[in-house]
Amino acid sequence: MHLGLHTAGAHIAIDSASAVIAVLAAYLVFARFARGAGLAELLLVAALVVTAVGALAFGAVPAAVHPAVSRFMTWSSATAGLVAAILFALAGWAAPRRVADVRTATASLCGFCIGALTLIALVYALLSPHLALGLDPDLSPNATGRVVGNSALLAIMLAIAVLYALAAAGFMRRSLAEGDELFGWFSLSTTILAFAALNWFLFPSRYSTWLFVGDWMRLAAYVVLLAAAAREIAAYQRGIAAAATLEERRRLARELHDGLAQELAFISTQSRRLLGQPGDSRRIEQLALAAERALDESRSAIRALTRRLDEPLEVALAQAVEDVAERVGIAVRLDLAQGVGVPVTTREALLRIVREAVSNTARHSRASQVTVTLDAGEPIRLSIVDDGVGFEPDAEGDGHLGFGLISMRERAHAFGGELAIASRPGEGTRIEVVIP
Repeated sequence: MHLGLHTAGAHIAIDSASAVIAVLAAYLVFARFARGAGLAELLLVAALVVTAVGALAFGAVPAAVHPAVSRFMTWSSATAGLVAAILFALAGWAAPRRVADVRTATASLCGFCIGALTLIALVYALLSPHLALGLDPDLSPNATGRVVGNSALLAIMLAIAVLYALAAAGFMRRSLAEGDELFGWFSLSTTILAFAALNWFLFPSRYSTWLFVGDWMRLAAYVVLLAAAAREIAAYQRGIAAAATLEERRRLARELHDGLAQELAFISTQSRRLLGQPGDSRRIEQLALAAERALDESRSAIRALTRRLDEPLEVALAQAVEDVAERVGIAVRLDLAQGVGVPVTTREALLRIVREAVSNTARHSRASQVTVTLDAGEPIRLSIVDDGVGFEPDAEGDGHLGFGLISMRERAHAFGGELAIASRPGEGTRIEVVIP
């Protein structure tokens, strides 16, 4: 069987694919480093960056510009591969400790990679006329069964094989100890790379125009890294979805605690006070109002659980206003701008404000109609206007009404907005929320 394939462009394709996959893997590992500041992740990022830049700068690009195998390509690529293998081995056996200063460590990483690759390029650009070619680029691996080529180059290949084997053992040890799937994938990839370097030592093809078993192994190792990157991205997506679900549950818990739970607690307390006492119309009225608010809170929670997250603000506002108006028996007029985008938390606060405002209007103002307007200007404004009897906002009066207004103002301040109230006796009331 002839396992060698004579081709001029295959090494360029493999170098390019390796560089792209290494960059993707480096980006994902750096995201890990940014979260945990682990020394192993930092060294692994450096190894992947040197691998990617070395494959492009010392392999694919020179070969694309000048198809013939050159001394510069051979020795610079081999040296960059040796540096990358050293970094992989260090990453596999690095102590599980954190880097003290992430910014300084990141700057040092960039400086090391740039410095090492620049030094390799300069040294071999100057020395390449005086260096041996390394091996006959046209020698077929099919025709030889012995080690051939420059002894220094073969020594580098053997050292790379040993270093990748050490890295594979280190990554496997860490994967088993920490249950980290990503390091298991790196262990498999560096194992394949170790056998690829061993194949290049026995049958030199890496720096020739021949494609042999070691080259296919190298490609397989980076396909494994691509699979590892896909698994890591899927894990990130699952984590984001879980975090979003948890945050939504916490938000709903806060809403239920601040709304429904408080109202039910009030109903329970007042009910106990009324036991064995003569009828008190004032307390009974407060009890009925609290029950109405608790019912409104429960409906709000149910609607929040079933509402689409991308539901337009104007649709949610219209539904909330119509629900309250139908229950309290008041006519409404809507003038809502379309396409107004606000964060989910802001939208929920606005829905609560408008429900409270319409409910208060029906109970206290004796209005015949309430108008709700959403203006999409800069800033966004939400106004609730009624034609009721009005009141003096600064005067001491109905305690429940005062509580409702305070609650609306606090909800507006929670998302950075402002709530203004304009009212006079006999002239109705205007409540306006300014949304930043």
